[in-house]
Amino acid sequence: SSCERGKMSFFASCAEACGLSFVFNYFWHILVAVVVVYFGRGYVGGPVVPSRPARPIGVSPASKGTGRVIPTTNPATGEQLGDPKTPMHALTVAEVEACVAAARVAQAEWAQTSFAERAAVLRDLRAAILEHEEEICQASMRDTGKTRFEAGFGEILTSCEKLRWLESNSEKILSPDYRSVPLLLGIKSARLEYLPLGVIGVIIPWNYPFHSILSAAAAAIMPGNAALVKVSEWSTYSKILYERIIREVLAKRGHNPDLIQVLPGFGETGEALVRSKGVDKVLFIGSPATGKRVMHAAADNLTPVILELGGKDPLVIFDDVNLEWAVAIAMRGCFINLGQNCISSERVFVHRSIYDKFSAMLADKVKSTLQAQPTKGHCDFGGMTMPGQVDIVENLVNDAVKCGAKVLAGGRRHPKYPSNNFFEPTILANIPPQARILSEEAFGPVATLIPFTTEDELVKLVNGTLYGLGSSILCADTKKAERIGKRFDTGMITVNDYGVSYLLQALPFGGCKHSGFGRFNGPEGLRGFAREVSITSDRFGFRTPVPRLIQYPVDPVSPSIISPA
Repeated sequence: SSCERGKMSFFASCAEACGLSFVFNYFWHILVAVVVVYFGRGYVGGPVVPSRPARPIGVSPASKGTGRVIPTTNPATGEQLGDPKTPMHALTVAEVEACVAAARVAQAEWAQTSFAERAAVLRDLRAAILEHEEEICQASMRDTGKTRFEAGFGEILTSCEKLRWLESNSEKILSPDYRSVPLLLGIKSARLEYLPLGVIGVIIPWNYPFHSILSAAAAAIMPGNAALVKVSEWSTYSKILYERIIREVLAKRGHNPDLIQVLPGFGETGEALVRSKGVDKVLFIGSPATGKRVMHAAADNLTPVILELGGKDPLVIFDDVNLEWAVAIAMRGCFINLGQNCISSERVFVHRSIYDKFSAMLADKVKSTLQAQPTKGHCDFGGMTMPGQVDIVENLVNDAVKCGAKVLAGGRRHPKYPSNNFFEPTILANIPPQARILSEEAFGPVATLIPFTTEDELVKLVNGTLYGLGSSILCADTKKAERIGKRFDTGMITVNDYGVSYLLQALPFGGCKHSGFGRFNGPEGLRGFAREVSITSDRFGFRTPVPRLIQYPVDPVSPSIISPA
């Protein structure tokens, strides 16, 4: 620009006047080159990624199970998945240890890689997801009974965003964090570094089989770890495709494909993973009851754990919002993935002045939807995944009705699919406080509508459960919504929306009370997979003598230096 040319001319004139024009031109060109290289590195090809020869994909140690046979069926149709002559076998305790040993070998290599190399793997994984999008979604649909929309949203979109965020931010978040030092120690430097932990053991549920594998594994490997992900026995068949995609990406980049393994099995397989002395940290996602058992098993080796344990999330609707908009958000909050979601809005608190109108509008909307077998054609809702969870939902709904609750929609197993895992999207109103569904997690397609009048009444009702994961508040007054939300005993607050916090990967995800502790996502979650090491060193590169007054034998006047210091 003319301004920049003017500045350059001014400096050049000054240099020429001093007889330094040659020196000025020389250093000016060096400065320009440095600036171009430094600021252009993120735009012209990015950091240099070393080229490694591709490796064979091989056979995952996690695919060599000889334990009990794991049934693999489509819960929405009952059809057998895979060849019954070659069934999926659970891993035994010894086979889990073999997986851990292979992971430790891979992790030792991976820990020496640069962030550029790790980011390149995530970039390739993102490309592989888009290349195999339909295969990934169909596998998830067959394993869980979810719809194509829910598979695309919950498996593809969230996974790609997770990878994009980690790729863009991990190096900065995990870079050394320099800290201040007191004047007395001014010759020293202090910093916190985030180093690899080793092997991360992960146990995931069945509701989002692909995303749960990839989300945890990607965050675990960025600080330099290996990841062993134990999948649910209720969504095991898709692990064949998902693990192959991951192994192909690692092997093509020249890395050991055993870095990420997907372990099939039942409870004893997960317990073996948690109890292994070769596992350095555990992330568990599931129920509070199982979470307590995980903590107990991890205690023998003092293995640290992160627990994400479900919830009974509130959705609060004030009387100053557009009701059609509120209904649209409530439909998503209550029924996405057929309510099989840890942050599902199981309790809907509606201001008493709009309670009847909102209830009728929500019931009409639910009745206008189609529930069917997703692999047979388009539908709004599919089936549930785990037969036992259908029983839990049915028992909770029947108990509420017995206590006096009114069914506005649904309330039963779908009559068209009596032998499969179909429970109709359900709305319950006028629920007595003694009904178990107000305090117990349903993890299914049930919206419980609860009226409130005052803020204090609302806060008491919201905090009246053992859970404290997330919350959503719809209110025209944003400041009011945030003020009230801060009184809720939850780990997350969403104002005027539902569920967007999970797509905001810069925010940590987690709750309090019986919803668990620790975080994943965000800088906090990423650093949770690293070993924090405090380092002090010489600031100026020379060694200082030990002051006489702090040497042994102790000088009698030494105590006198404490107060001045």
